[in-house]
Amino acid sequence: MEVREEELEGQLIGLDNLLELLGNPTRRAILSKLAKVPHSAPGLANDIGISRQAIHSQLKLLTDAGIIENVESDDARGGKFRINSNLSVRIDITPNYYNIKYNTRSISNEARNLQIKDLNFAPEYSKIKSADEKIKFLGDQLFKIEENISRLDEERKVHLNRKQCLLSEIKQLMHSQYKEKIENLMKNRDQTIKAKSLREIFNLSEEILFTMFFNPQSYSNKINVNKLMDEIFLDMDTYQRNQRFGSVRSLLEDMSRLMGFLYEDDDNWFFDF
Repeated sequence: MEVREEELEGQLIGLDNLLELLGNPTRRAILSKLAKVPHSAPGLANDIGISRQAIHSQLKLLTDAGIIENVESDDARGGKFRINSNLSVRIDITPNYYNIKYNTRSISNEARNLQIKDLNFAPEYSKIKSADEKIKFLGDQLFKIEENISRLDEERKVHLNRKQCLLSEIKQLMHSQYKEKIENLMKNRDQTIKAKSLREIFNLSEEILFTMFFNPQSYSNKINVNKLMDEIFLDMDTYQRNQRFGSVRSLLEDMSRLMGFLYEDDDNWFFDF
């Protein structure tokens, strides 16, 4: 499984916990409201239509995860809550590509303290006198930002479709150019090998190759055999891992002999592109 974590150090929570938190519609409703203005627990309970006990339970989960925080705690109603993190999740699942990229970090002082005077339109904004005109100007800037985000999203879709097309073509080349070569290599090594085993070996060779292709860093960085195994095999005990290690390493060596772009450097493998 290919999961790209944006600089693991400093993440608030892991991916599994994050998806579990966001999988609950009540918690998503809470975050939607807190993204607009801070709310008290009783206010959220009334707006969302659940009991105060239930809202406190949901708020505790989000607070413990570091996603929200309690402010104005001297308030008689128990204070108000606001979002205290920058959180993003992007999931791509296509016939030829699977990737999850997420980022969960506390809002830095730099981001929290960003002010209008720090933005590129600050000189123009400073000349506006009335509040109405200032709000109209800021609304126009927000509209432009949303347009830019939409444009970037569309560009990303185009690139993702191109990537899927290339990966599909690579899969076709694997089947047409390397499947028979890998199977013949296995047959020459073991005359008694069965067709089912040959299919499993080729499937594993494809999965190894595409695990490397899915990782954007694989073109320039070396990938260790243990790293490959972590991404291909889940929940293995030590005995199973030791057994698999030898077969994966041996298969990588065979693939390297047949493919003029796959190389090894002390149990680290890389594409020479």
